[in-house]
Amino acid sequence: MNFLLLFLLSILTLPVSARILIVSDSHGTGAFGAEFTRLLEQKEHQVSFYAFGGSKAIDWIEGNNLKWGFWEYHTLGRDRRGENRAVPKLQELMLQHTPKKVVIVLGTNMIWREPQEMDKQYIANLVEQVVQAGADCYWIGQPDLNPNSQAGIRFNLMVQLQLQEVVPSLGCQLIESWNFTQYPDGTGDGIHYDQIERVGATLARQWAQQAFYQMEL
Repeated sequence: MNFLLLFLLSILTLPVSARILIVSDSHGTGAFGAEFTRLLEQKEHQVSFYAFGGSKAIDWIEGNNLKWGFWEYHTLGRDRRGENRAVPKLQELMLQHTPKKVVIVLGTNMIWREPQEMDKQYIANLVEQVVQAGADCYWIGQPDLNPNSQAGIRFNLMVQLQLQEVVPSLGCQLIESWNFTQYPDGTGDGIHYDQIERVGATLARQWAQQAFYQMEL
């Protein structure tokens, strides 16, 4: 059997389903998502990454249409970006990819209004979908943010507490990103690390690296 035939057979026998499924908000569309994907693929993980700007837990349950940009990426497959598209439901992505591990990168967009009890239910819903499917679950919480109001600061702390209360109790590893990141004052938009002048992409990559090394992969 020649080397060309062996090569073709190796391609045909690659797994159709992603081993690791990642769903994220806008952090995933920038340097954080690119670095996190690089680290996973460096360890020979097969990745499917869906990142939607502005997305919250409920959007991955209901499949709501968002207009703040998305990135869809698959190892050895599709890599595309766009602006306006419905968020794929996590339930459907689980059926499509049958992943062994699922990483949820959400929290940032839940701090712009006062968190409600229903937000805890949305968080729990996503985690339960992963756990009940028999996949390993990881939730990467929002990094340090710099809200421009006292209400935003308070709501951010409330979301952190919700994640701490719900995620580990349901058997999902929580990465408390806010404990090892720092958003510089007086720069950027207070949300996106990529918008911080000069050092933003570096800070985003450092966040991805620290989150990755904390995960029990």
